[in-house]
Amino acid sequence: MKIALICSHGGHLTEMLYLMDAFKGHDVFFATYDNIRTRNLPYKTYLFPNFGASPLKLFRYLPKIINIFLKEKPDLIVSNGAEIAIPFFYIAKLFRIKTVFIECYTRIDMPTITGKLVFPVSNLFLVLWPEMLTKYGNKAKYWGGIFNLENSSISKNNGNHILVITGMHSGFERLVKKMDEIAGKIDEKVIIQTGNTDYEPKYVEHFKFKDYEEIKELIKGAKVTICPGAMTILDSLVVGTPVITVPRLEQYGEHLNDHQLTFAKKLEEIGYVKIIEDVNQLETTILDNDISSKKIMVNTSLISKLSNIIKKRN
Repeated sequence: MKIALICSHGGHLTEMLYLMDAFKGHDVFFATYDNIRTRNLPYKTYLFPNFGASPLKLFRYLPKIINIFLKEKPDLIVSNGAEIAIPFFYIAKLFRIKTVFIECYTRIDMPTITGKLVFPVSNLFLVLWPEMLTKYGNKAKYWGGIFNLENSSISKNNGNHILVITGMHSGFERLVKKMDEIAGKIDEKVIIQTGNTDYEPKYVEHFKFKDYEEIKELIKGAKVTICPGAMTILDSLVVGTPVITVPRLEQYGEHLNDHQLTFAKKLEEIGYVKIIEDVNQLETTILDNDISSKKIMVNTSLISKLSNIIKKRN
């Protein structure tokens, strides 16, 4: 079976990569946004400029999307968002191609705009938290989350640096500036991924973007990861690196809503992360050095169910 995997280039791509075992034995290709991560994917990939901030621009790329359908002739479309999924799902409906949508893992009680728009045309619609079942119609299914949070294990971390990750999208000056200030006062090695932040750190080793495999190595070698994004949290927990999360907040214009904070609170409730909303509390939290470390694993039950449903559609 030929499967088209449609997703944006940040956390959505990370989620999709954790699900790849479900597509073993099939011919897969990606359609995603163009950046350093997606250019290095070990799969056939079609790249688009990021039209997420200006969705009307997607009409400019409809001919390219239609040509992908005509050239590749996919048997199945699978996506977990974001907005790049919308044209693919509606064109798939016209071509009578089956579709599977997997709602974003970071959404616990708030549907994504993409999810709401593709729900009517999806053949299979999965949510990754039971709370989300009430947000959609009866067609939505819950087969578990991407990670098995109930069977974690305590992990001893021996990292040698503090790693700050801001992500692939908009800048995060509030976090970068404060961590640079802290680094000038503490006897710790600090590395900051500044991403699209304009502020230039003065006291730390820093970079804008690196290949995903390099980022994972930095996470593995860190004594603590400080980040806003959910998937960096989970990348850290997979290798047992402790996490302090500073969610982007709507009140500062850092995000359209506070879903990162909602997700972080869920993880903090079960002992996985330490949340800092006020960056002025970061220095004390870092110096206390009492952030627990837990290690999580991918939910093989979800992978197996997804794999089986794909085989049935073959």
